[in-house]
Amino acid sequence: MKTSLRIFLLSALSVIPALAAPMVHVDVFGEFLGGRDGKKGKYAELECSGSRYSVWKPEVTPILNGGVFVSLRVDHLRGFFASNDYASLQVSFRADGSVELARSSIALQGRRITSDLIADSGKLGAKAVGLGRTARVGAEMVANLSAKVLRENVREPGRVTFPAVLNHHYNLLCMAVGDLNKLKEQQAEAAEKVKAAPVPLEITKPNS
Repeated sequence: MKTSLRIFLLSALSVIPALAAPMVHVDVFGEFLGGRDGKKGKYAELECSGSRYSVWKPEVTPILNGGVFVSLRVDHLRGFFASNDYASLQVSFRADGSVELARSSIALQGRRITSDLIADSGKLGAKAVGLGRTARVGAEMVANLSAKVLRENVREPGRVTFPAVLNHHYNLLCMAVGDLNKLKEQQAEAAEKVKAAPVPLEITKPNS
């Protein structure tokens, strides 16, 4: 019994190196953000749609199917006389770099709002029709989270737009996963789409 178990474990371990996990280019993601570094590069401070945010360095963990799990923290900085809001974004990538699952959550003064777990099943909602597979997951996730935020009767601008900010960083994160040459092509394509968008999301560095 022990010999059989040992053989099984050795066989299982021998398969793991063959599963090449996709590369998450954290430095490229930081360049995409374009904000000011804080705490020696642990996060970037930037402005989106008039509100200030801190986007922390992503945490990356390999998973057994050969992919990676990435978690990202984003803080909504509300000023000296108000407590900050906190959000998390969790994305699972397959071994080929495509998105498998995504979920996001927001904490607003003790209230926690979490989106459904969105999977790339090819059967996403009507709002995501016409978008690429990765973008469809993000669109469905932000639509689901936005609906839940509105049900909480949230009115503050920086909070109402928080799901859209998370979707923006989801897109940047996905652009930073995979082959670097393809990343450059995707960045150029994304820049063209942003120019064509009716209301582009403005990103500027905060005043020092």
